[in-house]
Amino acid sequence: MANASDTPAPTKGTSFLGRLLIAGFMGAVVLTECVLAYFWLPSADQVMAKAEEQVQKEAEEKDADQQAAKEQQELLEIELGRFSITAHQPSTSTTLRVDFALVGTVLESEREEFSELFERNKFRFRDLVLVEIRNAEIADLTDPGLGLIKRRILEKSNALFGKNILRSVFFSDYTFLDE
Repeated sequence: MANASDTPAPTKGTSFLGRLLIAGFMGAVVLTECVLAYFWLPSADQVMAKAEEQVQKEAEEKDADQQAAKEQQELLEIELGRFSITAHQPSTSTTLRVDFALVGTVLESEREEFSELFERNKFRFRDLVLVEIRNAEIADLTDPGLGLIKRRILEKSNALFGKNILRSVFFSDYTFLDE
């Protein structure tokens, strides 16, 4: 059986050498972290440039939001016509009747240009609306927001006018009967 007195006591040199190795290892870790931080972390100039870029971007977004709000205030509603459409569907032996007033919005600054384009294309525009309503499915005609029909009319109208001058369309006094 071994006694505690039989184990050799650590020598003073071994303890100092161990401490020196630990200190050297810690110094190497700190030095490595400093070198990595120096090469991979951005400099003060880079941080400043990034902050200025972010401020610039936020200012541009704010300006864009203000411009959109201003345009929204400058929109005018213009009546595009009253429509009364009757379409017979031989496959189901039913007749559909759709009555509505179509209204569009344009920017106040583009009012004159729109009036000229609309006057020049009013019969083609009317035909476009009639065809869209007659080609619509019953589900589209009974949709509370009439979203698909609005998008189709808006897209084809702007194509007819040659530019995106008409901002939106909506239905007023809409009535749908399936007889």
